[in-house]
Amino acid sequence: MLLSIIIVAYNNEGYIAQAVASCACFEDPDCEVLVVHNKSTDRTGEVVRDLIDGLGLPLKVISNDENVGPGEARNIGMRHASGDYFMFLDGDDWFEPGAIRRVMDRLREWRPDLLMFNHQRALADGRKIPNIPNRYIDLRNEPANLTDPQVRRGAIRNLHISWNKAYGRQFMSRHGFEFPRLVYHEDLLWSIQAMVCADSFYFIPDIVCNYRQHAQSSINTRNEGHFAAIHECRRLKDFLAEHDDYRRWYGAELYGYAQSVLYGVINTRYRIPESREEAYLRDMAALLKEFRSLLGIWKPDLLFYAAMTGRRAVYFRAAAWAARMKKVGKAMFDLKMKFVRQ
Repeated sequence: MLLSIIIVAYNNEGYIAQAVASCACFEDPDCEVLVVHNKSTDRTGEVVRDLIDGLGLPLKVISNDENVGPGEARNIGMRHASGDYFMFLDGDDWFEPGAIRRVMDRLREWRPDLLMFNHQRALADGRKIPNIPNRYIDLRNEPANLTDPQVRRGAIRNLHISWNKAYGRQFMSRHGFEFPRLVYHEDLLWSIQAMVCADSFYFIPDIVCNYRQHAQSSINTRNEGHFAAIHECRRLKDFLAEHDDYRRWYGAELYGYAQSVLYGVINTRYRIPESREEAYLRDMAALLKEFRSLLGIWKPDLLFYAAMTGRRAVYFRAAAWAARMKKVGKAMFDLKMKFVRQ
């Protein structure tokens, strides 16, 4: 069997049917669909059973006795899967029509360790906003071989999530990769390790996955679980400390990505409880200091210095100023490009 699609479902009663139906490979012997049900408190389990009993869909369902989180649920799904490749889908997202067929065709053609594809954010008002995977590398909207470290470096800053890639079973087994048992940021290090360790790495520009944005999404909740961003970025720092080649080839890019994740969590102002913001700032600053020392980074960083004070008022004033300067810089760049085009 070529491909196993692993869907993690938890309290997705309004979305899970669309997620399952979008796989659209039920009659293909080279593809299977597994639903790992994380003990929902709504009707998600009943909807999945209806899909099997009522529509006769050949789903493989693994029902957990508790909500073990998305990371551990994916680990469980992989242990039950039969395919040479894994893909992941969250229970509230869905694939574009025909996308799975195109992915499977590329897997058959290239047989890569890792295949990355594009996605788009699906907003509640119906708009869809494509991701920009070539922000740091010119992929020219064409399939690309990213195996060479010089080329791969430019793709490192793409969004590190589990569901924008297909992973070779032998490759993942060889490296012993597993998701941590976390609810938030559980796929950060997983994705990075896959991207830097793959012996063969390809990209296709096809939009494969629709990433649904809604108020109930776990990423939009305010609780201490978001401290996991610091935990996972620390594991990333330790990973780089253990691998000289990866640190030399990708260290600067991965430090930049860690910055964007860590600053992004606190700058939203709706993820970390207000009473814990200063603790987050202190922990974040300590980690960034270790990161900078490891990589020999001495470039001034206003937000890093502000975080080192451990004072939320100081940090958020600095963040507001930095945001204004970023807007000014973008406006100046756009103006410059306007004259260049003329």
